[in-house]
Amino acid sequence: MRRVLFGIACVAGVAGCATPAPEGALIADPWERTNREIHEFNKGLDVVLVRPVSFVYREATPDLFQFLISNFVEHLRLPVIAVNDVLQGEFERGLSTVGRFAVNTLVGAGGLLDPATEFGLPYDPNDGGITLARAGAEEGAFVVLPLLGPTTVRDGFGRLFDFAIDPFNFLRVPGGAAGEVARVAVPVVDVRSRNFELIDEVLYETEDSYVTVRAATVQNLRRRLRDRDLVDPESLPDIFGE
Repeated sequence: MRRVLFGIACVAGVAGCATPAPEGALIADPWERTNREIHEFNKGLDVVLVRPVSFVYREATPDLFQFLISNFVEHLRLPVIAVNDVLQGEFERGLSTVGRFAVNTLVGAGGLLDPATEFGLPYDPNDGGITLARAGAEEGAFVVLPLLGPTTVRDGFGRLFDFAIDPFNFLRVPGGAAGEVARVAVPVVDVRSRNFELIDEVLYETEDSYVTVRAATVQNLRRRLRDRDLVDPESLPDIFGE
């Protein structure tokens, strides 16, 4: 509950200070100064903790183990995806997601394996940000959250919604405090290790990592809406253009 309230305070605090983006601006970024400071904080955390742990994990663990962990991380997302599917009126997608969860739980070693894909039930991501977009919520300004990283106001609230409806957040994790840390850390390490070179290139090899992260984040969020047929692809500006 403390994590939920802290997240709400972060997003709602910046939302309350929102100002309209300048006319013609491709990305609304009225809090760039603060965003840059938080970006540097998150980048420093990556240098001293996330990157080293992810590197050791990637180099020291077998590929099969990493494959199983990635499957399991995706598996734990399925209840949240199913709820968002239903809220968006995508009942067939929701049923497919529930079927995938059931198959991989029962005959996929609790989600470590993925027989559901072979049965015609592929992983189909969805989230609260898309649900809010379907409900008519505007994208809002770009914002960088401590620890949570870059997003937009709408997708920041979407993350909070996903957290609130995720049943696994309310189950007791074996191992006490160590188990809780592992539950939070494993998905982060999994994503960081699977995208190790790309993230390194963006954060440490570009002239201005903040601008690159901002453009890539917003482009990706808009692409998800395009893939869900929520926007006309021709209406999306090329934020990497001049």
